[in-house]
Order: sequence, then C-alpha cells, then structure tokens
Amino acid sequence: MMTPRRLVLAVCTLLPLQAGAAESPDCLILPGTTIDLGGAIPGQLAEVAVDLGARVSKGQVVASLNTSVQQAVLDLAALRARNHAQIDAARARLDFEDKQLSRSTELRARGVVAQSDSDERATAYEVRKRELEAAEMEFELAQLDLARAEAEFEVRRIRSPIDGIIAERHLDPGEYLRDDGKIVTIVSLDPLRVDVFLPQAAYPEIHLGQLAEITPEGPGGAPASAHVTAFDQTIDAASATFRVRLELPNPDRRIIAGTRCNARFQ
Repeated sequence: MMTPRRLVLAVCTLLPLQAGAAESPDCLILPGTTIDLGGAIPGQLAEVAVDLGARVSKGQVVASLNTSVQQAVLDLAALRARNHAQIDAARARLDFEDKQLSRSTELRARGVVAQSDSDERATAYEVRKRELEAAEMEFELAQLDLARAEAEFEVRRIRSPIDGIIAERHLDPGEYLRDDGKIVTIVSLDPLRVDVFLPQAAYPEIHLGQLAEITPEGPGGAPASAHVTAFDQTIDAASATFRVRLELPNPDRRIIAGTRCNARFQ
C-alpha cells in the first residue's frame, strides 16, 4: 500500500533568545514528504519505469505488475461491451410484434378476427418487450464487467501520488512485490520543511505564520524565508523544549535537501 510519511526537515539546536530573535547554527534541510511506494496488491513486477534521480509527476506510471491475464479479460469484456446485436435483434422483433398487434386490434374492431387471436398478438408483444428489456440489461451488465476489468487492470499499474524525485529504487522487473513491499521511494522537494526545538521560555513568542530566515551552508547558500505552520501545544518535560514546524518554499529546486543550514527566527 502507498503510505505517505511526513519527514522532519530540519532539527535545530537553538541558542538563547537575544534581542527578539533566535538563531541556530546547526539545522538540517530534508525533503518535505517521503513516500515508500508499493502496490495495492502483490504480484510479479513486469516493469519499473524509473530509476534513481528521475523526476516523476503525480499520476505517472512508475511500475506495473504482470497483466497478461487481466489484459485478456479486459479485451473480452471490451468486445462484449460493444456488442449491440442482441438489443438490435430484440428491438426488431418488438417492432414486428407491435405492427402485428396494431393490425390485429384493427381487424378485431371490424369483427374480422376472433378475440383469442387478438389476445395472442398482445401476449406476443409483451414477450418481445420483455426480451428487449433483458437484452438491454445484459448490455448494461457488460458495461459493468468492462469497468471491473479496467479496474483490475489499472490496479496493477502503480502511479506516483505526488510530483517528486526518485530517491531510491528497491525492486527490479521480475521480482515479487509483497503486500508490505516497496518499489521506489519518492521525495518531494517543494516545499521543504524545518523542525526547530525551542526552549520553553520562547513559547509565548511563537505564532502561526511567523517568519524565519534559513541560510543553507556551503557556497552560494542564499537566505530563504520559511514560515511557521504548526507547533507543539505542550512542553516536553525532559528537555524543557517544544517543537516548531516550518515550511520552506523551494520552487526552483535551488535549495538541496540534505544540506545543513543556519536558522534565524524573526
């Protein structure tokens, strides 16, 4: 099963608050979301279409199980779903009986035919009407069978649930995907996230939407703004700290996940 897991993007040890700001010389930038992508059902992998470092889009097929049996079932269901022959035949018989019934009713009104003959024609018409209804029901069932065959085929095509990057490939074509198995690990790089642990004395100063300046280490590490999206509602008694979570936009992928940084709260 596909189980998205939010990762901590930065763990920071903060210096004491000074002049209304807090700085951390040690933080780590990590992907915003990490997904170990598996499948809805187990089976033998026929294809893994991506490899390490590949970009994937939401909905893109990244792997597929063996679908030879399901393809045959789908082809048969599609053929049956296109077959109008029974409906056409039943409608033609009904049209014929309708004309016969109209003629018999007219002749009966003129006293040319007996009542029993007219009743026989009316019964035949009702029978043909039920035959048409049965043919239409069979056609609807064929549509449902086609939808089911398409679903059984589609469930064997594993799609990416997010826009991201392949961080790791765990299985190759021909290997067996188990119920709890994973094929690839996908990470999202926009936005990134930062988790900061602050001393309890700073609790009254933190609020949602508050800005912090994140400066990645290394050459060209330009500062970028992140904002608070959540924070703990309780203080950890053992460390006398609480956690603040920030979101760090990265639309141009300029900030590399996995690098250390400096964090300064406004």
